[in-house]
Amino acid sequence: MAQIKADIEQLINRKLAGELSSADEQCLLEWIAESKENADAYEKAIFILGRQQKQLRKSAVWNKVQSKSSMKHAGQQRSFRISKMMKIAAMLALIVLIPLALGKFGEDDLGHGFVHTVKGNDVATSFYLPDGSKVILSRGSEISYNDGYNESNRELRLKGKAYIEVDGKAAHLPLVVSAGNKCAIARNGKLAIDGKNDRFDVAVEEGEATIVDTVYKKVIIPMFKLTPAMKPGSKQADVISEVTKVTQGQRATYSSMDEMAKTEVGNYCEVFSWKDKVFCFSNLKQHELARKVSEWYGKSVEFKGELDPYKNYSGSFDDPMVKDLIEEIFGSDVKEIKENKRKITVIFS
Repeated sequence: MAQIKADIEQLINRKLAGELSSADEQCLLEWIAESKENADAYEKAIFILGRQQKQLRKSAVWNKVQSKSSMKHAGQQRSFRISKMMKIAAMLALIVLIPLALGKFGEDDLGHGFVHTVKGNDVATSFYLPDGSKVILSRGSEISYNDGYNESNRELRLKGKAYIEVDGKAAHLPLVVSAGNKCAIARNGKLAIDGKNDRFDVAVEEGEATIVDTVYKKVIIPMFKLTPAMKPGSKQADVISEVTKVTQGQRATYSSMDEMAKTEVGNYCEVFSWKDKVFCFSNLKQHELARKVSEWYGKSVEFKGELDPYKNYSGSFDDPMVKDLIEEIFGSDVKEIKENKRKITVIFS
């Protein structure tokens, strides 16, 4: 058992160093797929070994800076202390280089290169990934990817809500979007993914997606690639039972308690139209509508006055201004609307 553990750690070290052959990688993946315990052990080992490699890079940067902190006098054997100006320059180098080695400015935990993060600062912020896929982020959301994206991986880390048009031309690698303890995997198509508030919601407008716990991600991803035929008599772990397939027009929602519900999309406007800056909602109570308006404009919302608490509100508005939206929804019940940088207050008569 100890020898097996040592061999696996050696394979993981070689993987982190980029020296793993295709045959060894297949061997590693087969070991991970044997059991959940192996998958958990792999996740823990790659985290620890990845941190160790980062520490080595940190030491290398530190030694490099220290070596520049002293200079040899021309024509003499002895070295002397650097001037105050050079000390300041060395400290500035430390301020810049050490955080980079520690990942403060973006290097991921496994040493895959610097992480690029895009944040949604508007109702819908759109941009293109290096593989040509289009991403639209809702306000307050962010998505990250590392330097190896579209070369060694197509993995994204999502915080919040995003609409992704997956470019099928880069199908040599599956697109993986992780949020919390779940991830969605797709080759092509158009997906709306919501990873806010300890939930994971995937709605497919076109194509299909596979949803899986992140602990099984390293096992599932190779199934989307071309792999060598299995040897006669060999066993393959049954991880298909651990995934959820979501096809065009379907939606899968996982609660914070990890309970899953798969349904038809139903109201396409409410699920997808936010990406086109269309404010769409149906059958919302007053407090639910206030929360949705707050998310849309990025401000707190307060309703003051008497309103029917049992009344439901529905509507669809194309990129509305606050005043126009409130007056259109509530009509003559609105007495006054106040708005500043942080808050919207609606006073009803």
